[in-house]
Amino acid sequence: MTDSLALVIGLLLTIFIYSYLFGDNPLYRLAVHLLVGVSAGYAGVIATNRILRPVISQLLANPTSSENVLWLAPIVLSILLLFKWIRPLAWIGNASIGLLVTVGAAVALVGAVTGTILPQVTAVKAGQPLIGLVVALLSVCALLYFQFTGKADQEGKPAQALWRRSVSSVGKAVLMIAFGAIFAGVFSTSLVLLIDRVSYFMAELTFLLGIILQ
Repeated sequence: MTDSLALVIGLLLTIFIYSYLFGDNPLYRLAVHLLVGVSAGYAGVIATNRILRPVISQLLANPTSSENVLWLAPIVLSILLLFKWIRPLAWIGNASIGLLVTVGAAVALVGAVTGTILPQVTAVKAGQPLIGLVVALLSVCALLYFQFTGKADQEGKPAQALWRRSVSSVGKAVLMIAFGAIFAGVFSTSLVLLIDRVSYFMAELTFLLGIILQ
């Protein structure tokens, strides 16, 4: 009975999700809200069981340990972040938000350098110099597209040099091609998942009908 109920719920939610093909509708929003709610609840349970409970247990087991000092900074920043829910005191949490944004930007920059530029430079040395060089230059153009600063012109407005605008145009074209390829990949993956889900439900329903008819 439990397996049959789970099968029916999974089938209905799958239909609700793919109903977006006919436009935004309450069934699709219901499925999305359930997905977000379940994901948030699961993340909360994981954070509680794997982060909060071990930390609290460690602090209670040995409050005078010198290792507990390492938890002082994240605890204080977390407490400051809670002030964002109180409108008059929301500015207190700006330090935590600024630190999160800064660390995120640093991690993204390091990832771009170590995960994109350096492997392409290595590929240039490995035996495909022309292709590697072209890919590396296109990657640099894509990264420079996100640089929006420039010197002020006679009217006081920021203006970029011609070469920077040209590089930004090339970077924009690269990003458009990349996003198009990603969209095509997501679309084909969605079709594969749809076919897999339909095959699964058909097999399960056939199995259940066989049991009922027996």
